[in-house]
Amino acid sequence: MSTLSLQNFLQKNTTLDEEESAEVASAFKPIKVRRNEIIEREGNICGHFYFIHKGCLRLYEIDKKGNEITAYFAFENSFITAITSLITQKPSRDILIAHEPSELMVIDKVSFFNLTERYSPFKLFYNKMMEFAFIHAQMRIYSFLGMDGIDKLKWVLEHEPMLLTRISSKAVASYLGMTNSTLSKLKAKL
Repeated sequence: MSTLSLQNFLQKNTTLDEEESAEVASAFKPIKVRRNEIIEREGNICGHFYFIHKGCLRLYEIDKKGNEITAYFAFENSFITAITSLITQKPSRDILIAHEPSELMVIDKVSFFNLTERYSPFKLFYNKMMEFAFIHAQMRIYSFLGMDGIDKLKWVLEHEPMLLTRISSKAVASYLGMTNSTLSKLKAKL
């Protein structure tokens, strides 16, 4: 696995030139993770950003009843981290796990933010990434408030259809805040 996919991604999604994109991408290190491998643990302080070259990662927490509450799925050509812990540098409530066997590019927090200071287009990209994450979270919260199960499923079909083709029903159900059996019944109604 090379840094080429990240370099290409940066060239398409930032104003970094070819040389700058190569320099930024070279600061990331490739890793491979197995399905269900924990990447960031609950209770640890998150110190890394991850770019997904291939695969899928899931960010979730476990509630007081032991239920998994999925916050986010990230697929190829996207970044993910346990952002609350990374920014606050407090122990994470989240768990970041490989939902599929995945090939990642990883960078530590200090190196990442050094790159944002060195390359203003990369800082702009980071700001847009954070804006997107905030907007996505807000849309999901507001969309789900007061929605019944069938409307939540329709929302996913419209906004995140890849979840229903690549993600297990159990994980999608935890993302939607329902049981797996409820999700199955709702899918049958569509």
